[in-house]
Amino acid sequence: MKKMAAVVAMGSVLALGVGASPAVAAGNCGYVESCTTLSSGRLSIFLSSASTVDNRLNVVVSYKKDSGSSINARFGYSYSGSNHWAGYFNQSSGTTKRSTWTNAYVHSTCKSAVGMMQVTGQQTFQTPPVTGC
Repeated sequence: MKKMAAVVAMGSVLALGVGASPAVAAGNCGYVESCTTLSSGRLSIFLSSASTVDNRLNVVVSYKKDSGSSINARFGYSYSGSNHWAGYFNQSSGTTKRSTWTNAYVHSTCKSAVGMMQVTGQQTFQTPPVTGC
């Protein structure tokens, strides 16, 4: 029984991010949204129906920064074998930044899209895939 409790406890520690990657929690955050909780905030990708062309959705990538020092970063998304990037921005804690690509996702394809945030001096963080289907 003690051995089982130790295994469960260790699994819980890893799920909290101790000794794990910066993405400590990830998954589906809504019908057409996917998110990843990082050590200082939450990165998400959302497929918005506020498009101007039939059968297309807007791609919105955002980061809500809750803590930590300021960062210099840029958003992007990967879809249908291509990466698309926006310009760099600075972000301090307590703020939310986002980039929107209009009419970028073709709804009828049901292909996955992945949100990305490339942070200067760190790495590129990704959301789990999301589809508009």
